Amino acid sequence: MTEAVKVKFVARQAILDRNENVFAYELLYRNSNDNFFPINVSDDEATARIFFDSLLFFGIENLADNKKLFINLSTSSILSSLPKLIEPHNVVLEIVERTNRLDEVLHHVENLMKNQYVFALDDYGGDPKWDNLLKKVKYIKLEVEENLQHTLKRISSLKAAFPNKIIIVERIEDYESFALIKKAGADLFQGYYFTKPKLLNFKNVNPSQLTTLDLLKITLKTPLDFDALINKVEKDAALVVRLLRLSNLRCKSANKKISSISQAVIYLGEDTIKQFVTVLALGDLGENKPSELLKLGLIRARFIELLLNSDKKLRCKGYLLGIVSICNALIDVDLALIYKELSLSIELQEALNNQTGKLGFCFDLCLKIENSDFIGIEESQKKLGLDETFIMNCYAQALTFADKSLI
Repeated sequence: MTEAVKVKFVARQAILDRNENVFAYELLYRNSNDNFFPINVSDDEATARIFFDSLLFFGIENLADNKKLFINLSTSSILSSLPKLIEPHNVVLEIVERTNRLDEVLHHVENLMKNQYVFALDDYGGDPKWDNLLKKVKYIKLEVEENLQHTLKRISSLKAAFPNKIIIVERIEDYESFALIKKAGADLFQGYYFTKPKLLNFKNVNPSQLTTLDLLKITLKTPLDFDALINKVEKDAALVVRLLRLSNLRCKSANKKISSISQAVIYLGEDTIKQFVTVLALGDLGENKPSELLKLGLIRARFIELLLNSDKKLRCKGYLLGIVSICNALIDVDLALIYKELSLSIELQEALNNQTGKLGFCFDLCLKIENSDFIGIEESQKKLGLDETFIMNCYAQALTFADKSLI
């Protein structure tokens, strides 16, 4: 595995109903095979990495197994409306016990609720400072206290005060506690008695740190320079994948298909793009240098774009084709899954799968150059009606472009 391709970790723990069926999963940040929250990681960084690595890359539906997904939020992630990067369906946003600036948080929670987002108050211990938020959330989470009777009394008092709230009790470690907590009126249950957090891992690719800094500079300017942003994003395959994944989350319901990076950026709009870059910065993702595989993707993208330079619409699709062509090798997944996850147009799918159409012919030429298939290169040259010198100049420019992009 190259330096830029990393194994990412996330854990999920089941939340069960009164019949001990899985109702939901809580997503828990991890950064190694050690299945516990790492020390020296802030709430902001943990939230950003959960959003960036897991939700925007691996996908909510792949993590949730058609159940609800509970996600912890830091104070700054709520205040920056970070949850708007994902759709509200089947997601419960947890307000953690370390949350501060509660008046501001309450205002943002109310705004997010207008957009159908649902909230839980985590580790509620009865402090009056939570009273205003308590009225807004749908779920209230309690931890089993050392004195179990205190927990049982809290469940009863909450049920009496808020009969429509759903009470979740976590850190249940034995049957006796479960039976008493259930009898007291709790609705949902979580803890080692049922199941330990299950560690999931998957391959992921980090964007360049310099690119992240440049993107921050671009998004700090008003109005947003979309051309500069697109130019920066398209040189980083890791960013392209996440951007397409994010745009797919938004365009599924509209039955749209993505054909270029610029289309994805414009479709998402200024606010979402700025939130996307915020996630990058908060998570400090991208400390590693790009791999040769990422370089190959840039060469293909730029080469096909140059071949199609006279057709502005097609050349944008050609650049995207080159980037996407390496995605299955980057993350060890089938191309069919990538098509689905990124909502690629049929034209791009056919070009990748069967090298058909003008896009496919250009991609086929690229593959033949990589394999030094001189007979095949000549055949593709005739098929495209392009001059040999022009083709080789395009490839030389693509090599230079990739080298400069990865400095």
